[in-house]
Amino acid sequence: MNIYDEIGVKKVINTLGNSTVLGGNTTSGEVKEAIESASNNYVDMKELTDTCRKLVADLIGSESALITPGAASALSLATAGAMTGTDRTLIEQIPDTTGMKNEVIIQTQLRVPYDKAIEVAGAKLIEVGSSEKTSVEHITNAINNNTIAIHYLPGGESVASSGKHTNALDIETIIKIAKDNNIYVIVDAAGQVYPTDNLTKYIKMGADAVAYGAKYFGALNGTGILVGKSEIIEAARLHSFIGFEFEKLRSIGRSMKMDKEDVIAVYVALKQWMTMNHEERIEIAEKKALLLKDKISSVSNISISEPDISGTTIGLKITLNENCPFNADQLSEKLASGNPSIWARGDDDTSVIFRMGTVNEEDLDIVADKLKEILN
Repeated sequence: MNIYDEIGVKKVINTLGNSTVLGGNTTSGEVKEAIESASNNYVDMKELTDTCRKLVADLIGSESALITPGAASALSLATAGAMTGTDRTLIEQIPDTTGMKNEVIIQTQLRVPYDKAIEVAGAKLIEVGSSEKTSVEHITNAINNNTIAIHYLPGGESVASSGKHTNALDIETIIKIAKDNNIYVIVDAAGQVYPTDNLTKYIKMGADAVAYGAKYFGALNGTGILVGKSEIIEAARLHSFIGFEFEKLRSIGRSMKMDKEDVIAVYVALKQWMTMNHEERIEIAEKKALLLKDKISSVSNISISEPDISGTTIGLKITLNENCPFNADQLSEKLASGNPSIWARGDDDTSVIFRMGTVNEEDLDIVADKLKEILN
């Protein structure tokens, strides 16, 4: 039985990668077994979360860690913890930040919709620099008695979400400025989980709190982790649903509750991610990319790239030539309109990327046939 067929929801062939809008991830057999085992019994959630967050910190090599319902909530809890510390009165005052240091600096070039998570805690984002460049002076001139942190988005110093190269300040410079001014650095590294060194990279550099989406390393869609310095992570924990329920704090994290299965899935998936043979994982994705390339080699009006690492998996880029009667967005729409729906990622006006890590090999014929139907 397919539950989606039963309720009348259309199947999607996912070549986007680990995307929230498509459910995030299909878990491994090991993670599925752990989830099923966890679901068969009740457990003290404080004991479970404290045990698993210590295991996560050990796996990554971080002073402390917190398992969260997604990277966005990790950013919200980190920001709240930065503003209040462990002061119970301030924790219960959030999201009213009157009287607190509540300003978080962010570079204009690194703005994304996800930075709304910083404001959830009641902080104010202070945008500095321009769409062309940020200087050290832009940052230092914005620092005042209300500044609590600088927010940073990795990768933004080289390629913005638009794909254009930028001149944002790099993470090393940001961390130096923050240390010189005794303020925190909070990093949104949601998808930066491969190479696995990325899970330790920013805390080793000196960032205080780093958020990751656990769906990217094999856990469930609505899970994440926050890692970094104990000072900020332990304060973030008090803002979490554990702080609300077990510390009897009227904290914002009650709305960020997690299932026992979520917590277990994060630990098991991370352990598997840190110990798996990633070369073998990539080879499997590369094989699928080459199969798809072969199946669509006769399609007119396109050129096809060699398989290339894209995020955590292999991507195959199809570029439409000047004779193609429509652009990349229109191609994506046509692919998505079928049944099953095929979701692919537009790279620019003329290119679409098909990521292989989230597509089943048996679905490649469907993808190829649909491309032939549209493009020939």
